[in-house]
Amino acid sequence: MSRGAVKMINFVHPELEQDFYWQKTISTSFDSQYFANLIDSTLLKPSTTINEIDKLCEDALLAKFRSVCVPPCYTKDAKLKLRNSEVKVCTVLGFPLGYTSTVAKVEEMKSVMAYVDEFDFVQNITFVKNSDFRSLENEYLLIVQSAKDKLVKVILETALLSAEEIYNCTLLAVKCGIHVIKTSTGFSSRGASLQDIEVIKNALNAYQQETGNVVGIKASGGIRSVDDAYAFVQAGVTRLGTSGGNDIIKGKLNNSNY
Repeated sequence: MSRGAVKMINFVHPELEQDFYWQKTISTSFDSQYFANLIDSTLLKPSTTINEIDKLCEDALLAKFRSVCVPPCYTKDAKLKLRNSEVKVCTVLGFPLGYTSTVAKVEEMKSVMAYVDEFDFVQNITFVKNSDFRSLENEYLLIVQSAKDKLVKVILETALLSAEEIYNCTLLAVKCGIHVIKTSTGFSSRGASLQDIEVIKNALNAYQQETGNVVGIKASGGIRSVDDAYAFVQAGVTRLGTSGGNDIIKGKLNNSNY
């Protein structure tokens, strides 16, 4: 390669091209509809009812959110409600603690594969804390392989990690083929922070410079206002996980923690 040449950009999953399109558009000109296209509208409370899932999907159709993120037991209902629309169905694996076995996460994935477009899985944080990166790598690889062509996001749970651990997990995850790095479950001691995004972005920049591969970032947990969301997008976030998407795009305060 000649000096100063730029590597070919390769989106590691086709959906990322659209995410980055909306992200770059918002960074220059804010508009609520453009903004809605980055939101994973989320409802993961353990007390969630089918009526709440129906309402989540109806709101997502009206707002044209990027996806709804629902518990595995409601994925079939969400898929039916959103049929013939562009709104994706996302679910979570190993949620919210992450220390279920890798085999259990894969089986959980397989059980809902027919209804789901995207998977957000909570990494096994015990592997990180024990410096067992071989087991962590195995988890990443098996989940990516099992997901086939589905978009995969790993939830790091940044509140429980040091900056060094966030960086190392991010770099390992993308080398294993994970498509999006997500900050938080929304159920830990805090959600996303701009400092988390900076560390993740630094790791992704190093990876992109080496390979040309482009990976997304999802911020979730504690995004309560348009200003919060806008700051994350300008910092490089390509997806926003929130249970207050309707409030945010209307300029209202979202009082939910996730």
